Amino acid sequence: MKRIYHVSNRVFLLLELLILVTLLMISCKKTQQAGSSRQASGGGSLSGTITFSTWGAPNEKEVNEVIIAAFEKKNPGTKVNLEYIPADYITKIDTMFLGGNAPDVIYGHPHYFTAWADQGLIADLSDRFEADRAFYSDPKFAQNMYGSFQYKGRSVATINGHDTFLLYYNKNLFDEAGISYPDDRWTWDTFLEAAIKLSDDRPGMERRYAIIFPDYPPSLFWIIYSFGGNIFDSMDYPTKVVFNSPETVEALRFVQDAIWKYKIAPSYTTPIEGISFDSGKVAMDVNGSWMPAGRRYITDFKWDMANLPMRAGKPRRTSAYFAGYCVNKASKNPDLAYAFAKFFQEDEGQTILSGLGLITVINQQIASDPEILNGPGFPEHHALRVSSISYATNGYANIRNWQEMIEKVLQPYIDDLYANNISPEECARRIHTDLDRLLAESR
Repeated sequence: MKRIYHVSNRVFLLLELLILVTLLMISCKKTQQAGSSRQASGGGSLSGTITFSTWGAPNEKEVNEVIIAAFEKKNPGTKVNLEYIPADYITKIDTMFLGGNAPDVIYGHPHYFTAWADQGLIADLSDRFEADRAFYSDPKFAQNMYGSFQYKGRSVATINGHDTFLLYYNKNLFDEAGISYPDDRWTWDTFLEAAIKLSDDRPGMERRYAIIFPDYPPSLFWIIYSFGGNIFDSMDYPTKVVFNSPETVEALRFVQDAIWKYKIAPSYTTPIEGISFDSGKVAMDVNGSWMPAGRRYITDFKWDMANLPMRAGKPRRTSAYFAGYCVNKASKNPDLAYAFAKFFQEDEGQTILSGLGLITVINQQIASDPEILNGPGFPEHHALRVSSISYATNGYANIRNWQEMIEKVLQPYIDDLYANNISPEECARRIHTDLDRLLAESR
């Protein structure tokens, strides 16, 4: 669905420029505060040229260009060429690997790295991590993320950060309905009660929904986790499918009933052109913590964010996407490639990354910096993007055929669930069976 931000292009561009200038100023200040402490990517011992690939919106490309410039300034005699691939990223990187011309440093999600490591295409960074143990073990980093960036117990990537899934809500619509804003006392029963009041399908009135569920299965895992279910015994080291559980069935029933019984969310067949949270016509949205970077420009209504509701008797949980940087095993300049990949996790790189607001960096000190969290347009509870990682579960399974599982198993059955063509029990049973078969094939 196209995102709609109610702001003029001129204002948007000016704000983007302000962000880039601000993050550069913050980065310079943090670097000066660091004093004489030198990190491994600097020092003048590096030279040569490498390539670096990434995807993303134009503003993400600009931030990566700022990081490249900062790295080159810190390391005279080095050159990093940006390979910007905004579409079909994985297909193109895979083709490059086949052709023997893949980039030296590759941005991606952990399950990409797992697939490439399984084929012996990316470097084992364990020895470098061990040599830099004091750096990587620093408690300022969210240590629970490291397991997601390992393959068979070996480190294969440095870490950018994470994006947890949180609840966004339209304060104007809540005020109009006389409903208190979501807080940590909310359960899914509270959510449903509020959602029914926030939906409007009266004849002659403009259609309004309480929520729109995502059409991409991993972006729905937050509700399975929140209800106490799981996909595998571990998303980082999957050995057993555990999808078909009473908790997962209950979560799937909640979604299906929300669409067909309570009609608080549209089905796939419902025309929703122009209907979205950002347009002000949907009261709530469960989405990634990258969303404030764009929603900060919304001027038509006030909004905020909250933790996901809890299931009674279950611990608080949510889903998260992680991202980082691997090194091509065939790189002709592995030292420079590793230094650049590590720079993204060093203070200067992390500060620049965090300034845009799209990623919650692994460095929790920088991620929690008031200068970043309290930037123009960001909501009152923006800090939840940092604290929520403590109870988040990986939204992607680190398994070489995970993409096949999404496309051939999860997507069709979740589509059928949304369309009311399959019961929650049958949906869970079929997904479990087919995932089990593909998991066996991956071994």
